[in-house]
Amino acid sequence: MTCANVLIVASPAHAGAIDWNESSDALPGLVVLPCENTAAVPLDAASVASLIVLEIDPHNRRSMDRLGELKRKLPNLPVVAALPDASVALVRMLVREGVDDVVSLPFKFEELLETAADVMAQHKSRRHGAVRLAPMFAVVRSIGGCGATSIATHLAAALGERDTSGRGVAIIDLDLQFGAVADYTAATGRGSIADLMAADERLDEELVRSVARTGADNVHVFAAPDAIMPLESVDTDRMLRLIEVIRHQYSYVVLDLPANWTNWSLSALTAASQVLMVVELSVGSLRQARRRLDLFSSVGIEGDDVQLVVNRSERRMFRTIDVGDATETLGRPVLGSVSLDEPTVSTAQDQGLLVHQISRKSRFQVDVRAIAETLAARFAPGGLA
Repeated sequence: MTCANVLIVASPAHAGAIDWNESSDALPGLVVLPCENTAAVPLDAASVASLIVLEIDPHNRRSMDRLGELKRKLPNLPVVAALPDASVALVRMLVREGVDDVVSLPFKFEELLETAADVMAQHKSRRHGAVRLAPMFAVVRSIGGCGATSIATHLAAALGERDTSGRGVAIIDLDLQFGAVADYTAATGRGSIADLMAADERLDEELVRSVARTGADNVHVFAAPDAIMPLESVDTDRMLRLIEVIRHQYSYVVLDLPANWTNWSLSALTAASQVLMVVELSVGSLRQARRRLDLFSSVGIEGDDVQLVVNRSERRMFRTIDVGDATETLGRPVLGSVSLDEPTVSTAQDQGLLVHQISRKSRFQVDVRAIAETLAARFAPGGLA
Protein backbone atom coordinates (compact mmCIF):
# COMPACT_ATOMS: atom_id res chain seq x y z
CA MET A 1 0.00 0.00 0.00
CA THR A 2 1.39 3.41 -0.86
CA CYS A 3 0.77 6.84 0.59
CA ALA A 4 1.81 10.22 -0.77
CA ASN A 5 2.30 13.73 0.60
CA VAL A 6 3.33 12.70 4.09
CA LEU A 7 5.27 15.31 6.06
CA ILE A 8 7.43 14.12 8.97
CA VAL A 9 8.45 16.81 11.41
CA ALA A 10 10.94 15.34 13.87
CA SER A 11 14.09 16.22 15.77
CA PRO A 12 17.29 15.93 13.71
CA ALA A 13 18.33 12.68 15.44
CA HIS A 14 15.07 10.88 14.62
CA ALA A 15 14.63 12.48 11.20
CA GLY A 16 18.14 11.47 10.20
CA ALA A 17 17.53 7.83 11.10
CA ILE A 18 14.86 7.33 8.42
CA ASP A 19 15.99 4.99 5.64
CA TRP A 20 15.50 7.04 2.46
CA ASN A 21 16.14 4.08 0.17
CA GLU A 22 13.28 2.15 1.77
CA SER A 23 10.97 5.16 1.98
CA SER A 24 11.33 6.44 -1.58
CA ASP A 25 9.42 3.49 -3.06
CA ALA A 26 6.72 3.09 -0.40
CA LEU A 27 6.17 6.79 0.29
CA PRO A 28 6.97 8.65 -2.93
CA GLY A 29 5.57 11.92 -1.55
CA LEU A 30 7.46 11.74 1.75
CA VAL A 31 9.04 14.94 3.05
CA VAL A 32 11.19 14.82 6.20
CA LEU A 33 11.72 18.11 8.00
CA PRO A 34 14.31 18.10 10.83
CA CYS A 35 12.92 20.38 13.52
CA GLU A 36 13.20 20.47 17.31
CA ASN A 37 9.99 19.37 18.98
CA THR A 38 9.31 22.83 20.43
CA ALA A 39 9.87 24.79 17.22
CA ALA A 40 6.91 26.04 15.19
CA VAL A 41 5.78 23.85 12.29
CA PRO A 42 6.26 25.65 8.95
CA LEU A 43 2.70 26.16 7.70
CA ASP A 44 3.76 26.41 4.07
CA ALA A 45 4.94 22.78 4.21
CA ALA A 46 2.10 21.52 6.40
CA SER A 47 -0.67 23.15 4.34
CA VAL A 48 0.16 21.10 1.23
CA ALA A 49 0.57 17.79 3.07
CA SER A 50 -2.08 15.07 3.16
CA LEU A 51 -0.84 13.94 6.60
CA ILE A 52 1.72 15.12 9.12
CA VAL A 53 3.75 12.95 11.49
CA LEU A 54 4.73 15.23 14.34
CA GLU A 55 7.25 14.45 17.06
CA ILE A 56 5.75 15.37 20.44
CA ASP A 57 7.11 15.62 23.95
CA PRO A 58 3.93 15.33 26.06
CA HIS A 59 5.81 16.55 29.14
CA ASN A 60 6.89 19.78 27.44
CA ARG A 61 4.23 22.50 27.39
CA ARG A 62 5.78 24.21 24.36
CA SER A 63 5.70 20.97 22.40
CA MET A 64 2.02 20.46 23.26
CA ASP A 65 1.26 24.09 22.43
CA ARG A 66 2.81 23.51 19.01
CA LEU A 67 0.37 20.67 18.42
CA GLY A 68 -2.56 22.85 19.51
CA GLU A 69 -1.49 25.70 17.23
CA LEU A 70 -1.19 23.34 14.26
CA LYS A 71 -4.70 21.95 14.85
CA ARG A 72 -6.16 25.46 15.13
CA LYS A 73 -4.62 26.63 11.87
CA LEU A 74 -5.10 23.38 9.90
CA PRO A 75 -8.04 21.63 11.61
CA ASN A 76 -8.63 19.16 8.76
CA LEU A 77 -5.03 17.97 8.48
CA PRO A 78 -4.60 14.41 9.82
CA VAL A 79 -1.94 14.30 12.55
CA VAL A 80 0.03 11.27 13.75
CA ALA A 81 2.00 11.84 16.96
CA ALA A 82 5.49 10.34 17.25
CA LEU A 83 6.88 9.73 20.74
CA PRO A 84 9.02 7.14 22.56
CA ASP A 85 6.41 5.70 24.96
CA ALA A 86 2.64 5.89 24.66
CA SER A 87 0.53 4.64 27.57
CA VAL A 88 -3.22 4.23 27.16
CA ALA A 89 -3.81 7.38 29.23
CA LEU A 90 -1.38 9.37 27.10
CA VAL A 91 -2.93 8.17 23.83
CA ARG A 92 -6.37 9.13 25.14
CA MET A 93 -5.10 12.61 26.04
CA LEU A 94 -3.53 13.08 22.59
CA VAL A 95 -6.72 11.98 20.86
CA ARG A 96 -8.56 14.68 22.81
CA GLU A 97 -6.00 17.15 21.49
CA GLY A 98 -6.87 16.15 17.92
CA VAL A 99 -4.26 13.45 17.18
CA ASP A 100 -5.49 10.66 14.88
CA ASP A 101 -2.96 7.98 15.82
CA VAL A 102 0.43 7.38 17.41
CA VAL A 103 3.73 5.86 16.20
CA SER A 104 6.79 5.03 18.26
CA LEU A 105 10.22 6.63 18.29
CA PRO A 106 12.70 5.81 16.95
CA PHE A 107 10.71 5.36 13.74
CA LYS A 108 9.93 1.84 12.54
CA PHE A 109 9.27 2.28 8.86
CA GLU A 110 6.72 -0.54 8.55
CA GLU A 111 4.70 0.89 11.44
CA LEU A 112 4.95 4.38 9.98
CA LEU A 113 3.75 3.21 6.58
CA GLU A 114 0.83 1.19 7.97
CA THR A 115 -0.32 3.97 10.31
CA ALA A 116 -0.13 6.64 7.63
CA ALA A 117 -2.16 4.50 5.24
CA ASP A 118 -4.81 3.74 7.88
CA VAL A 119 -5.23 7.35 8.98
CA MET A 120 -5.47 8.68 5.43
CA ALA A 121 -8.05 6.01 4.57
CA GLN A 122 -10.10 6.93 7.63
CA HIS A 123 -10.08 10.62 6.70
CA LYS A 124 -11.10 9.79 3.16
CA SER A 125 -14.03 7.77 4.50
CA ARG A 126 -15.08 10.60 6.81
CA ARG A 127 -15.13 13.05 3.92
CA HIS A 128 -17.59 10.76 2.17
CA GLY A 129 -19.71 10.36 5.30
CA ALA A 130 -18.89 6.67 5.66
CA VAL A 131 -17.62 6.65 9.24
CA ARG A 132 -20.66 6.44 11.49
CA LEU A 133 -20.15 4.72 14.80
CA ALA A 134 -22.98 3.47 16.99
CA PRO A 135 -23.11 4.67 20.60
CA MET A 136 -21.41 2.03 22.73
CA PHE A 137 -22.19 1.29 26.38
CA ALA A 138 -19.65 -0.73 28.39
CA VAL A 139 -21.06 -2.60 31.39
CA VAL A 140 -18.50 -3.39 34.09
CA ARG A 141 -18.87 -5.14 37.43
CA SER A 142 -17.77 -3.94 40.83
CA ILE A 143 -17.55 -7.51 42.19
CA GLY A 144 -18.34 -10.95 40.85
CA GLY A 145 -22.00 -11.87 41.05
CA CYS A 146 -23.31 -8.30 41.13
CA GLY A 147 -25.52 -8.94 38.09
CA ALA A 148 -23.57 -7.06 35.43
CA THR A 149 -24.36 -9.58 32.68
CA SER A 150 -28.05 -9.48 33.58
CA ILE A 151 -27.99 -5.70 33.28
CA ALA A 152 -26.07 -5.84 29.98
CA THR A 153 -28.38 -8.35 28.31
CA HIS A 154 -31.58 -6.59 29.38
CA LEU A 155 -30.14 -3.19 28.47
CA ALA A 156 -29.42 -4.47 24.96
CA ALA A 157 -32.97 -5.81 24.70
CA ALA A 158 -34.46 -2.53 25.94
CA LEU A 159 -32.45 -0.59 23.37
CA GLY A 160 -33.52 -3.10 20.71
CA GLU A 161 -37.18 -2.41 21.52
CA ARG A 162 -36.57 1.28 20.81
CA ASP A 163 -34.64 0.82 17.57
CA THR A 164 -36.68 1.36 14.42
CA SER A 165 -33.74 1.68 12.01
CA GLY A 166 -33.64 -1.99 11.05
CA ARG A 167 -29.95 -2.10 12.06
CA GLY A 168 -30.53 -3.71 15.45
CA VAL A 169 -28.47 -3.77 18.63
CA ALA A 170 -25.25 -5.73 19.17
CA ILE A 171 -24.07 -7.10 22.50
CA ILE A 172 -20.44 -8.24 22.57
CA ASP A 173 -19.45 -10.73 25.28
CA LEU A 174 -15.84 -9.85 26.05
CA ASP A 175 -15.71 -12.12 29.09
CA LEU A 176 -13.67 -14.53 26.99
CA GLN A 177 -13.28 -17.11 29.75
CA PHE A 178 -16.62 -17.19 31.55
CA GLY A 179 -19.02 -15.28 29.29
CA ALA A 180 -22.69 -16.22 29.61
CA VAL A 181 -24.49 -13.71 27.36
CA ALA A 182 -25.42 -16.34 24.76
CA ASP A 183 -26.77 -18.65 27.47
CA TYR A 184 -28.81 -15.92 29.13
CA THR A 185 -30.42 -14.88 25.85
CA ALA A 186 -30.79 -18.32 24.20
CA ALA A 187 -29.26 -16.77 21.09
CA THR A 188 -29.25 -19.09 18.08
CA GLY A 189 -26.15 -19.59 15.95
CA ARG A 190 -22.68 -21.05 16.30
CA GLY A 191 -20.19 -18.21 15.84
CA SER A 192 -18.18 -16.50 18.56
CA ILE A 193 -15.95 -13.50 19.06
CA ALA A 194 -12.94 -15.80 18.54
CA ASP A 195 -13.95 -16.29 14.88
CA LEU A 196 -13.74 -12.55 14.31
CA MET A 197 -10.43 -12.15 16.14
CA ALA A 198 -8.94 -14.86 13.93
CA ALA A 199 -10.20 -13.21 10.73
CA ASP A 200 -7.49 -10.53 10.51
CA GLU A 201 -7.69 -8.93 7.04
CA ARG A 202 -10.87 -10.86 6.18
CA LEU A 203 -12.87 -8.97 8.79
CA ASP A 204 -15.80 -7.37 6.95
CA GLU A 205 -19.54 -6.79 7.24
CA GLU A 206 -20.46 -10.14 5.75
CA LEU A 207 -18.27 -12.08 8.20
CA VAL A 208 -19.54 -10.05 11.17
CA ARG A 209 -23.16 -10.77 10.27
CA SER A 210 -22.42 -14.48 9.82
CA VAL A 211 -20.90 -14.75 13.31
CA ALA A 212 -23.65 -12.81 15.12
CA ARG A 213 -26.09 -15.06 16.92
CA THR A 214 -29.75 -14.10 16.81
CA GLY A 215 -31.40 -13.20 20.08
CA ALA A 216 -34.78 -11.76 21.03
CA ASP A 217 -35.93 -8.17 20.65
CA ASN A 218 -33.78 -7.13 17.72
CA VAL A 219 -30.55 -8.10 19.54
CA HIS A 220 -27.53 -9.72 17.89
CA VAL A 221 -25.12 -11.56 20.18
CA PHE A 222 -21.37 -11.83 19.65
CA ALA A 223 -20.77 -14.72 22.00
CA ALA A 224 -17.73 -15.57 24.10
CA PRO A 225 -15.68 -18.55 22.81
CA ASP A 226 -16.79 -22.03 23.80
CA ALA A 227 -13.24 -22.86 24.97
CA ILE A 228 -11.53 -20.76 27.65
CA MET A 229 -9.28 -18.25 25.94
CA PRO A 230 -6.13 -16.81 27.62
CA LEU A 231 -6.76 -13.10 28.13
CA GLU A 232 -3.14 -12.22 27.40
CA SER A 233 -3.41 -13.78 23.93
CA VAL A 234 -5.70 -10.99 22.67
CA ASP A 235 -4.16 -8.41 20.37
CA THR A 236 -5.36 -4.94 21.40
CA ASP A 237 -5.36 -3.38 17.93
CA ARG A 238 -7.25 -6.33 16.47
CA MET A 239 -9.85 -6.19 19.23
CA LEU A 240 -10.40 -2.45 18.76
CA ARG A 241 -10.70 -2.92 15.00
CA LEU A 242 -13.27 -5.68 15.53
CA ILE A 243 -15.35 -3.47 17.84
CA GLU A 244 -15.19 -0.58 15.35
CA VAL A 245 -16.44 -2.78 12.50
CA ILE A 246 -19.37 -3.92 14.64
CA ARG A 247 -20.18 -0.32 15.58
CA HIS A 248 -20.49 0.54 11.90
CA GLN A 249 -23.32 -1.93 11.45
CA TYR A 250 -25.66 -1.51 14.42
CA SER A 251 -27.67 1.26 16.04
CA TYR A 252 -26.29 0.57 19.53
CA VAL A 253 -23.52 -1.65 20.91
CA VAL A 254 -23.35 -3.03 24.47
CA LEU A 255 -20.11 -4.50 25.86
CA ASP A 256 -20.11 -7.05 28.69
CA LEU A 257 -16.57 -6.89 30.06
CA PRO A 258 -14.58 -9.42 32.12
CA ALA A 259 -13.80 -9.03 35.81
CA ASN A 260 -10.03 -9.15 35.16
CA TRP A 261 -8.45 -6.12 33.49
CA THR A 262 -5.88 -6.21 30.71
CA ASN A 263 -4.52 -3.64 28.26
CA TRP A 264 -7.02 -4.65 25.59
CA SER A 265 -10.06 -4.54 27.89
CA LEU A 266 -9.06 -1.12 29.22
CA SER A 267 -8.56 0.06 25.64
CA ALA A 268 -12.04 -1.17 24.76
CA LEU A 269 -13.36 0.73 27.75
CA THR A 270 -11.78 3.99 26.58
CA ALA A 271 -13.69 3.69 23.28
CA ALA A 272 -17.08 3.51 25.01
CA SER A 273 -19.58 6.35 24.82
CA GLN A 274 -20.58 5.61 28.43
CA VAL A 275 -19.24 3.22 31.06
CA LEU A 276 -21.83 1.72 33.41
CA MET A 277 -20.41 0.45 36.70
CA VAL A 278 -22.81 -2.07 38.28
CA VAL A 279 -22.71 -1.89 42.08
CA GLU A 280 -24.66 -3.29 44.99
CA LEU A 281 -25.34 -1.41 48.20
CA SER A 282 -22.75 -3.34 50.19
CA VAL A 283 -19.40 -2.43 51.65
CA GLY A 284 -17.61 -5.06 49.55
CA SER A 285 -19.14 -3.90 46.27
CA LEU A 286 -18.42 -0.22 46.90
CA ARG A 287 -14.86 -0.93 48.04
CA GLN A 288 -14.07 -2.91 44.89
CA ALA A 289 -15.83 -0.31 42.74
CA ARG A 290 -13.53 2.33 44.22
CA ARG A 291 -10.47 0.28 43.25
CA ARG A 292 -11.74 -0.12 39.68
CA LEU A 293 -12.50 3.58 39.38
CA ASP A 294 -8.94 4.37 40.45
CA LEU A 295 -7.68 2.02 37.73
CA PHE A 296 -9.92 3.69 35.14
CA SER A 297 -8.67 7.12 36.19
CA SER A 298 -5.10 5.98 35.60
CA VAL A 299 -5.93 5.49 31.90
CA GLY A 300 -7.91 8.71 31.56
CA ILE A 301 -11.47 7.43 32.15
CA GLU A 302 -12.72 9.91 34.70
CA GLY A 303 -15.67 12.00 35.85
CA ASP A 304 -19.00 11.37 34.19
CA ASP A 305 -17.37 8.93 31.74
CA VAL A 306 -18.36 6.35 34.38
CA GLN A 307 -21.84 6.29 35.89
CA LEU A 308 -23.32 3.93 38.43
CA VAL A 309 -26.11 1.40 38.07
CA VAL A 310 -27.27 0.23 41.48
CA ASN A 311 -28.50 -3.35 41.12
CA ARG A 312 -30.78 -5.30 43.49
CA SER A 313 -31.98 -2.13 45.14
CA GLU A 314 -34.49 -2.70 47.92
CA ARG A 315 -36.86 -0.17 49.43
CA ARG A 316 -36.23 -0.81 53.10
CA MET A 317 -36.85 1.67 55.86
CA PHE A 318 -33.75 0.71 57.80
CA ARG A 319 -30.59 0.00 55.88
CA THR A 320 -26.99 1.01 56.52
CA ILE A 321 -26.11 1.99 52.91
CA ASP A 322 -28.36 3.79 50.40
CA VAL A 323 -28.03 5.17 46.87
CA GLY A 324 -26.81 8.52 48.17
CA ASP A 325 -23.97 6.77 50.00
CA ALA A 326 -22.91 5.10 46.74
CA THR A 327 -22.72 8.47 44.96
CA GLU A 328 -20.84 10.09 47.84
CA THR A 329 -18.42 7.20 48.29
CA LEU A 330 -17.58 6.75 44.62
CA GLY A 331 -17.93 10.32 43.39
CA ARG A 332 -19.96 9.27 40.37
CA PRO A 333 -23.61 9.94 39.49
CA VAL A 334 -26.17 7.16 39.66
CA LEU A 335 -27.64 6.60 36.21
CA GLY A 336 -30.34 4.35 37.59
CA SER A 337 -31.36 1.84 40.24
CA VAL A 338 -32.64 -1.63 39.38
CA SER A 339 -35.06 -3.27 41.78
CA LEU A 340 -34.36 -6.60 43.40
CA ASP A 341 -36.40 -9.29 41.60
CA GLU A 342 -34.10 -12.25 42.07
CA PRO A 343 -36.61 -15.11 41.66
CA THR A 344 -37.90 -13.76 38.35
CA VAL A 345 -34.44 -12.96 36.98
CA SER A 346 -33.02 -16.36 37.97
CA THR A 347 -36.02 -18.23 36.54
CA ALA A 348 -35.72 -16.38 33.23
CA GLN A 349 -31.98 -16.98 32.91
CA ASP A 350 -32.31 -20.66 33.77
CA GLN A 351 -34.60 -20.94 30.73
CA GLY A 352 -32.42 -18.76 28.47
CA LEU A 353 -35.08 -16.05 28.47
CA LEU A 354 -35.23 -12.36 29.27
CA VAL A 355 -37.33 -11.23 32.21
CA HIS A 356 -40.09 -9.57 30.18
CA GLN A 357 -40.65 -12.85 28.32
CA ILE A 358 -41.98 -14.40 31.52
CA SER A 359 -43.19 -11.31 33.41
CA ARG A 360 -44.15 -8.06 31.68
CA LYS A 361 -44.76 -6.39 35.03
CA SER A 362 -41.34 -7.11 36.52
CA ARG A 363 -39.94 -4.05 38.28
CA PHE A 364 -36.47 -5.17 37.20
CA GLN A 365 -37.43 -4.82 33.53
CA VAL A 366 -39.14 -1.46 34.07
CA ASP A 367 -36.02 -0.07 35.75
CA VAL A 368 -33.66 -1.30 33.01
CA ARG A 369 -35.94 0.22 30.37
CA ALA A 370 -35.71 3.56 32.17
CA ILE A 371 -31.89 3.38 31.97
CA ALA A 372 -32.11 2.54 28.25
CA GLU A 373 -34.39 5.54 27.68
CA THR A 374 -31.93 7.84 29.43
CA LEU A 375 -29.01 6.56 27.36
CA ALA A 376 -30.97 6.71 24.09
CA ALA A 377 -31.92 10.32 24.79
CA ARG A 378 -28.32 11.20 25.60
CA PHE A 379 -26.64 9.41 22.70
CA ALA A 380 -28.34 9.62 19.33
CA PRO A 381 -27.71 6.48 17.25
CA GLY A 382 -26.02 6.77 13.87
CA GLY A 383 -23.72 9.64 14.80
CA LEU A 384 -20.08 9.70 15.79
CA ALA A 385 -19.91 8.52 19.40
